[in-house]
Amino acid sequence: MTWPGQRLWRPYVGLVAVLPREYYDEFDNHERRPTVVVRVLPVERVCIVVTRTSQLDVPHHRDIWTDKDLDLLCDKQGWWQPWRSPRVNFAAYDDPDVGRRATMPEELLARIIDAYERCS
Repeated sequence: MTWPGQRLWRPYVGLVAVLPREYYDEFDNHERRPTVVVRVLPVERVCIVVTRTSQLDVPHHRDIWTDKDLDLLCDKQGWWQPWRSPRVNFAAYDDPDVGRRATMPEELLARIIDAYERCS
């Protein structure tokens, strides 16, 4: 049995989605960013995500650079920022504004998770 509004599935490690800013940082200057799930906390019904940026005017010394990859919902070259890892409620993935989802390749995901663990 599920309660009204609860989901039957949960986000998984490696899930890529472009989330509206209210789910990861309501003060972000950008309305939406690609995110990847790096940890799932089922008891709390939240996941930890790493966000991605294509901004050139910020330091990227701890970031993971990747090229444009439309399969991963990244329409520009940019950086995954493992030090920027907010908690996101599972329910965020029910929002119709989230749209398409993808699964990150294992090699890139392993690099991002390793960097995330070193930052936390």
